[in-house]
Amino acid sequence: MQIHLVSGIVRSDEKSEYKRQKLAAAVKQWHVVPGLRKLPSLSLFMQLLKLIRKNNIIVINVHGLGMLMWGRLLSLLTGARCVATYHPSVLGNIEKVQNAPQSTFSPVQVLFFNLFFPHTLILMSEESLQHLRRYVLFGKNRIAKVYGGVDTVHFRPPSDAERRDARAKFGVAESEFMCLLAARLAWVKGHDLLIKAARKIRDGASASPIDIKCYFVGSGGAEREKEIKSFAFASEKDNETFKFLGFMGDVREILWAADVFALPSRFEGFPLGVAEAMATGLVPVRTPAGGASDQIIQGQTGFIVPFEDVDALVGALEKVADPATRAALSRNALARAQQYFGVGPMVDETLKIYGVTGDASGNPLAHPMRA
Repeated sequence: MQIHLVSGIVRSDEKSEYKRQKLAAAVKQWHVVPGLRKLPSLSLFMQLLKLIRKNNIIVINVHGLGMLMWGRLLSLLTGARCVATYHPSVLGNIEKVQNAPQSTFSPVQVLFFNLFFPHTLILMSEESLQHLRRYVLFGKNRIAKVYGGVDTVHFRPPSDAERRDARAKFGVAESEFMCLLAARLAWVKGHDLLIKAARKIRDGASASPIDIKCYFVGSGGAEREKEIKSFAFASEKDNETFKFLGFMGDVREILWAADVFALPSRFEGFPLGVAEAMATGLVPVRTPAGGASDQIIQGQTGFIVPFEDVDALVGALEKVADPATRAALSRNALARAQQYFGVGPMVDETLKIYGVTGDASGNPLAHPMRA
């Protein structure tokens, strides 16, 4: 299977260079097209048309609804199958992201969607699927749901020794209840809500004392990072409760060190961080944003708490702080991740949509596909 990647100019720094290199190694050729944008210019359109014909491309996969026009028009002129992936996201200030769960498509967007609907639209979560079903879309029968996949061999439960070493490495005492949020430093991820919940637990809101520590992994824009850290460190006690570790290329060890994975997001597509956490046996607590009902069976594999509800978040974290409850939830979370969220199932389902069958490892068995 040969994959050609087409993108605009990609900028990377030391935090993202590793991912860029991994992506480059996974494709036959990466075609960088300066000036690539949602509305195709004639010259760029002809350039891509030539590339598709020269390389005998049979599947065009566009990412994001904004690129549907590109994919559908190129598909009509070349006969290649058009597949689109939709992974909604939103960034911005706190007021913008708080309103994100109520966001809707405009009539113009719905018309655009219908005009350029792909042969198959891949969604990653039940929430995204239900969102699109609210609209009059003529291609609803061409929507497929494929869970995001993680490496369940790498992301595995730690041995007792590995867990002790991980907690020692990050300075977590055995008596401490370590809560982890590993995600982009942005208001949409709900850092402020977790900070408020942790303060309530720390300052005695719990029926029984819980020595809570919150670790944050991830980076973001300089402005957002400054805002979130400023919100976190409002008092001397906060310096002991909250720790920001920055970007990590591999989060497995910090997952091993944690007791709970909290993600009180305002908006999501399908957070792979939750799937990685579950694959290590870590219990998730999250909001009903994208992927929630796919990842969590309430009270069995974790907890879903309402948007913007700090008290509900406190209650869920208190439940997970109980060792016996946490152990039972951990077993269930691990089993669900291993069954549904591995790379193998994701690849197999995607290959079927492309028209290629694969083995259990995702290796194509049918014709050599070029996408």
